[in-house]
Amino acid sequence: MPDISILNTKSANFHSVKKAIDLYNKQNIITSDINEINNSKGLIIPGVSSTDTVMQNIKDLNLEKIILDFYSSGKPILCICVGMQILFENSEEGVKPGLGIIEGSVKKIPKLKNKFKVPHMGWNQLELVKESEIFKGISTNTNFYFVHSYFCDPLDEEIIIGKTNYSIQMCAAIQKNNLLAVQFHPEKSGKDGLKIYENFNKMIS
Repeated sequence: MPDISILNTKSANFHSVKKAIDLYNKQNIITSDINEINNSKGLIIPGVSSTDTVMQNIKDLNLEKIILDFYSSGKPILCICVGMQILFENSEEGVKPGLGIIEGSVKKIPKLKNKFKVPHMGWNQLELVKESEIFKGISTNTNFYFVHSYFCDPLDEEIIIGKTNYSIQMCAAIQKNNLLAVQFHPEKSGKDGLKIYENFNKMIS
């Protein structure tokens, strides 16, 4: 059985994520198989596409309960971009409810004075507001690569571990118990992004 399952939701950049985690642990697999996921030490939920598309695929593949059970097990989960957004109760991007692990909603990034194009695409600084194992060895205000039109707005601000500024200050990383999530793409963020995958691999060990 794999150490790490990369959740195959049929609409994400699985291979880029796999290439990144391969550097630190080749015992990983892109999968939607219930047994493989349940027997893994860690789970990664990558994200590209829309929340409605990803949530529909999760339901079609009967993965909703698997994700919730994995979270309840206490084993580490890392969610990326849309993989972060589906953790919330709802999103302005679509009509389908999210997983509801995180109380709050996903909102459209506001356009202010025509200075900020949406989607937010490119390198931006991440302000670390709380310590977390996932950011070990990474300095605050390090640049990461973002591609998104919506941002997460948790009701409990205590779970926010990283923020970024783009038209407004917005949540860019959260941690709730064993659940870690980032709005940016670590696999597209050079050596600092790879450090996140290295840290995640250490967390499952």
